[in-house]
Amino acid sequence: MFRIILTLVALTLTGRALGQPADLILTNGRIWTVDDEHPWAQALAVRKGRILAVGSNDNIAAFNGAGTRTIDLNGAFAMPAFNDNHVHFAAAAAFLEFNVMRVHTQKEFVTRVRDVVRRLDKGEWILGGYWGAYDDWAEGSSGGATHDRFTPNVRLIDGPTRDNPMFIRRFDDSEFAVNRTAMEHAGLDPDSPSAPGVEFVRDAAGRPTGIIHGERAKELFEKIAPHGFSHDRRVRQTQHALEEIARNGVTNVSDMSDDEQLDIYNELRERGELTCRIHFRYPLERWRELASRGVRVSTGDEWIRLGALKGHIDGIMGTSTARFLEPYKNDPNNRGKWRKLMYDETGALSPQHFLDLMIGADRAGLQLSVHAIGDEANHLLLDFLEKLDQVNGLKNRRFRLVHAQAIAPDDFDRLGELRVVAEVQPFHLSDDMRCMEERICHERCKGAYAFRSIKDSTATLSFGTDWPGTNAAEYPINPMLGIHAAVTRQTRTGQPPGGWFPEQRITIQEAIEAYTKGTALGNFEDDVKGSLEVGKVADIVVLSRNLIEIEPRKILDARVLRTIVGGREVYLAED
Repeated sequence: MFRIILTLVALTLTGRALGQPADLILTNGRIWTVDDEHPWAQALAVRKGRILAVGSNDNIAAFNGAGTRTIDLNGAFAMPAFNDNHVHFAAAAAFLEFNVMRVHTQKEFVTRVRDVVRRLDKGEWILGGYWGAYDDWAEGSSGGATHDRFTPNVRLIDGPTRDNPMFIRRFDDSEFAVNRTAMEHAGLDPDSPSAPGVEFVRDAAGRPTGIIHGERAKELFEKIAPHGFSHDRRVRQTQHALEEIARNGVTNVSDMSDDEQLDIYNELRERGELTCRIHFRYPLERWRELASRGVRVSTGDEWIRLGALKGHIDGIMGTSTARFLEPYKNDPNNRGKWRKLMYDETGALSPQHFLDLMIGADRAGLQLSVHAIGDEANHLLLDFLEKLDQVNGLKNRRFRLVHAQAIAPDDFDRLGELRVVAEVQPFHLSDDMRCMEERICHERCKGAYAFRSIKDSTATLSFGTDWPGTNAAEYPINPMLGIHAAVTRQTRTGQPPGGWFPEQRITIQEAIEAYTKGTALGNFEDDVKGSLEVGKVADIVVLSRNLIEIEPRKILDARVLRTIVGGREVYLAED
């Protein structure tokens, strides 16, 4: 039986003495607070968007007033809502609008097309697609072909899309699909199309199928299709994406989108429609512009927070461009690539150029976060951090090592010594385990996604998703996928049976903390978010399963029942 808090802190008693009734009371629950001193509670009270009291049913009943709304949790499990440390919101919003990565039948394809057309205005293009991404990889598998190759039959959707041109692509850009309306926009005869450098695939009867490829296929339609979306369409995409976020119990995201997306957040906030808090990061190279505008760490408020920057130092594992100390096993002449900020204005490799950007931004009071995948990239960034301490002095900079994917054995202790926030996305593990050993060998993979070693180093462990992922691998916003991966070291189908390097597993309590308090700390927001304590914002998720008590393999069964942001319910499961 979980332990119930029977006493209230002084601030709570003060609120009661002043006769402040709650706006909202959650009662009769199993509430995991992520507060080390009082981890469990039965009930809590909310007033003006913040937590007024946490305790037992009897204690919290004292805050019931004439205007108080009470939600009986009926024994359900509640905890702080999830804080995602890494999303690309604008890309996710567009990706969510239309993608067929997981589609393997024509029926599914038609359903998805009909769904997107209902949300588009007449004349708006259907873009995206990325079919075939999972033809060779089953969702949750550790390898092996599992599906026949799928190609959409565009003729099936010519009717529903007559008012909307379509130009979508296979995940690897090897072929594209266009409907009759798109062909007409390109000045082609849909029944007998012809263009130099473009092959129009035909069926057995000689009719064009809508599938095209060839050296000029992409160019032909990219010339006429929009390269972006209208502002109104982006607002609609944002609203749709916010619904998806709320449905997954997430109430705070750390986003790296463009300036227009930030404008949209502010628009929705002014209209009272923003249902997720935003920690926004600009590109590292814009630090002077931000400094000149007076932006510093924590500029903003509890809804939209600025003051952080994002840079890249190397590539990624999927394209063998992550930078390693030793060559790739399957490509002895390749150690990966450095990104553009590692080169100076003349094009010469210059680590000092990158370091100078970091020093300037850090001196201006801006927070640094840098993408690093390979062990050499992570090693070099830790060297840069030591230089920051020497040049700018020790301070509470909360440097975010983004991904921190492969760490050399001797560098784990430095994570803690340099007070790093390890900004990792644990669901990546289930994707990359399929190729990492082939590319860098089993022994070198021991430092990959090393959650236990990071935690033991005393560095701050922070979790998120990297939503939406890439055109070849989708990373959903669902926190259960990452928590399950961190606790089991397995794919969602339980592969490999014993877990991939199981010694790097962490506990469910540690995983929840990384997904709540860890990210809040990384955002300089741990004083207002990340745990259910008096005075903090009332961001709460109610789940169908008690994550603390269930078997790890059942984590994926947990569903979000309610999502509450600032005391306002923004999602309620239909059942």
